[in-house]
Amino acid sequence: MFSQIATHSFLKYLLILAISSVKFIFAPPLSFGFGFTFLQTWFVTTMGGIAGVVFFFYLSKGIIALYFRYFANHLSSFYTKLRTIVWNRSPFQSHHKKVFTFRNKSLVKIRQRYGLTGIIILTPILLSIPLGTFLAIKYYSRQKNLLGYLSLSVIVWSLLISSAISIL
Repeated sequence: MFSQIATHSFLKYLLILAISSVKFIFAPPLSFGFGFTFLQTWFVTTMGGIAGVVFFFYLSKGIIALYFRYFANHLSSFYTKLRTIVWNRSPFQSHHKKVFTFRNKSLVKIRQRYGLTGIIILTPILLSIPLGTFLAIKYYSRQKNLLGYLSLSVIVWSLLISSAISIL
């Protein structure tokens, strides 16, 4: 009987860790819904968020490095040849306009208006940890302590959201 309760509790913790590592904003309400205390919620969501940041930080670095090592030059020459063959154009002529979606426009606005600070602040709650971490690596990879800033953002947002929910 005790092992079933412990297993059930452990699975709840794992679920909160997994959710907070990907879409952080949903983890604290779910944690309180499971009956966790304020400290349990803050600790579990913080650990899950930081684990997600660390995982996607190194994954993004790896993906970007692989892209530039193996695909950037090959894809560029491939698209140039394709454009020449399909559209019967010289590689130096302009091609069709790029279509900007609402999401692309929003990401460009955030980057231009708020820069690294905006990406760091908005990553846990609005952008999601995988997307925000990837954008931070893509545009600000040379920034010192980037991983620390992203982790600090998770800690602060976890404290703020957990506090707001426990007060309400």
